[in-house]
Amino acid sequence: MLGYYDHGSPRILDEDTSEILDPNDFQTKLRIYEREVKEWFLKPAKNILELSSFNNSFVVIMICMSYIEGVEQYICGKSSRNNSRVFFFNSIKRLFQNQFSDVEMQSLYSKTRCGLFHNGMVKGGVLFNNTDLSAALEIYESGEDIRINPRLLLGVIENDFEEYLVKLKSTIENSNKINNIYRINFEKVFDVLGEAKEAGISYD
Repeated sequence: MLGYYDHGSPRILDEDTSEILDPNDFQTKLRIYEREVKEWFLKPAKNILELSSFNNSFVVIMICMSYIEGVEQYICGKSSRNNSRVFFFNSIKRLFQNQFSDVEMQSLYSKTRCGLFHNGMVKGGVLFNNTDLSAALEIYESGEDIRINPRLLLGVIENDFEEYLVKLKSTIENSNKINNIYRINFEKVFDVLGEAKEAGISYD
């Protein structure tokens, strides 16, 4: 996707199809978002896992942690800036159907999300295993023992993203109130982050 201005109006060239797209159109926004998440993050993560190296697990987990908080912004229609813990908790609750307590999620947040993004490394008590763990995420001893299967966790996230896309795409032909809130919230965040990119503003 290549953005440019045509006589003062924003346009986007889809380099895969040579189509000229209107960035103000909802379907274009959705097309951009889907391609960004899949092509920049999920597909590369899956390709990395195919190399079957333990060292690659760290990169895959970092991609997963980024998705967990990021998608929640679009679902809620708000930026997680200065409130990332709440967004992370809400996303984990949704992804794992309230399986974990607040204490366990706090440990997961601190040891994985914050550890990776602030220190470049997970904190003690986090175990990665692509083959022997039967669940994507297991938390024991109030979060002192966290076990992650990167392959299964990525699968959970891929499924979640596909389900979210279905909800967004259903708003194109379905105007009921429940579906519309997904579209409204998505556009709120998409537009705000788009403006921030143009202004050179980053969000933590």
